[in-house]
Amino acid sequence: MLEAEDQTKGSGGILGSARRLLVSVTEFLATKLDLISLEFQEEKHQIVEFLCLAAAALLFGVLALLTFTATIIIFFWEDHKLAALVATTIIYFLLSLILFKAGQRKAKLASKLFETTVEELKKDIEWVKQHFRD
Repeated sequence: MLEAEDQTKGSGGILGSARRLLVSVTEFLATKLDLISLEFQEEKHQIVEFLCLAAAALLFGVLALLTFTATIIIFFWEDHKLAALVATTIIYFLLSLILFKAGQRKAKLASKLFETTVEELKKDIEWVKQHFRD
């Protein structure tokens, strides 16, 4: 009778083990959620920074192209205005294709969201498999 009472009290027995297991699982999940949150914040920061830089680059790129086009057209206005318009159009089209392909390549090489968290979870699963085999 005394043994049954000892198993339910303090840190010993089945209830104590269950509590410790629950605490360990909760701490494990909290750590993983912190990692997910951190990765999400980093990704969000990188996306906002990228969008700001891309918007500024786009704005100044358009201004430069407009100025360049106007300069070329004005320079060749008397003799070759049609040739100047066609040449600038072809140049802009080729540049847009090159930049589009570079963007596609960059998007394929971009890191996956939560990649570190997934890798850590895989390591944890392997550890559990190794230590708790039947």
